[in-house]
Amino acid sequence: MISNGEKGESMANTSGKLDKFIMKRLNQRLVFSIILRGGSVSRQQIAAQSRMSQMSVGRIIEELEKLGIVAEENGDEPDAGPGRRAKRLRVSSNVFLCVGVEMHRDGINVGIINLHGRVLRQIQHRKDLSACPPGEVITLIGTLIGRILSENADLSVEPFVGIACPGLIADGVIRFSSQLKWKNVEILPALQKQTGIRNIFIENEVKARAVAEDLFGAGRDYERSIVLSIGSGVGSAAVFCHELYRGKLNMAGEIGHICVSPGGNMCECGRRGCLQTYIADWAILREARTVREDITMQGLLEANANGEPWAINLMNRVLEYVSIAISILANTYAPDVIILCGRLIEEYSTLRDLILKNYKREISDYVLSSFDLKASDFDSDGTLVGAGTLAAYRLLDEIL
Repeated sequence: MISNGEKGESMANTSGKLDKFIMKRLNQRLVFSIILRGGSVSRQQIAAQSRMSQMSVGRIIEELEKLGIVAEENGDEPDAGPGRRAKRLRVSSNVFLCVGVEMHRDGINVGIINLHGRVLRQIQHRKDLSACPPGEVITLIGTLIGRILSENADLSVEPFVGIACPGLIADGVIRFSSQLKWKNVEILPALQKQTGIRNIFIENEVKARAVAEDLFGAGRDYERSIVLSIGSGVGSAAVFCHELYRGKLNMAGEIGHICVSPGGNMCECGRRGCLQTYIADWAILREARTVREDITMQGLLEANANGEPWAINLMNRVLEYVSIAISILANTYAPDVIILCGRLIEEYSTLRDLILKNYKREISDYVLSSFDLKASDFDSDGTLVGAGTLAAYRLLDEIL
């Protein structure tokens, strides 16, 4: 009985120590997240947002300063009292730099990303990835990672690499990518072997973009945000209370493969009537080229602006299906904001403005008043920032 009691006491002590350790790490991450989102904040503001005492906040800040990821700056703070200058805090942006990799149908972008979500350097390589076997693409990614690392000696720690890829990504495996025409491709072991880098992670491209929008972009002031990406594919991602919603097997958000027209257009996935067969860039151009064989997206938009009936009809249909997509997201998730991004939004301002003007078509009045619709604050590098930011958070997991 005595031995059992001693064992029980020992287990209780161990459990108590573990609970304290976990709580300490969670509080460190909370404080770091508040500073990162705020850009420049005071201890008083951190205490108010975290609901911790200023003493506890001060202790955590001291630990973060020792790690080199948070630094003080002088600035006026009204709450500090008359005649006093409160010290404000911000994330030390270039202490830890990570590598972001964006894969898309037409090529690969690789960049160095800092903790403020800025792309410091970037390499762009154009190639039709859907026409390449996975092994060739993996080798190319490894080569580009090696090249950008060799050009950036300021990466003082072992690099962390985040990869954003279109398709269903679960447990580090590309389960299915209709854009790349890949199934069950595991790229991480080969990349780790080629580059000698242990810390490489892969995520769905729209989910990576949602992280960037939540931290640094159009979603940063909202608790519930949805990203709708329209480009060579169509996808969405949800962030609730600054946490990415993944769903089972990381499958949440695959709106592009919702059937909106049974028996309709053939999709890359092998089914008919998927949403992306009406609003993805290739689908729009496929339809436009039945009228004008060599037309580009810009040419289509100009034909629409010039009042050509066929172009007006096609663009009206595109806008109708984009409105349906927004309606699905608004009714399903009840977000505070829906953020538009993707190649068609970023490269064609005319189309972006048409969507912002006409998105209400298929949405009920009572739903319209419940959310904001915004275009992304990023240019074309938002997904790359998301990939690098995910890698940065994995790095922080190692030290916090």
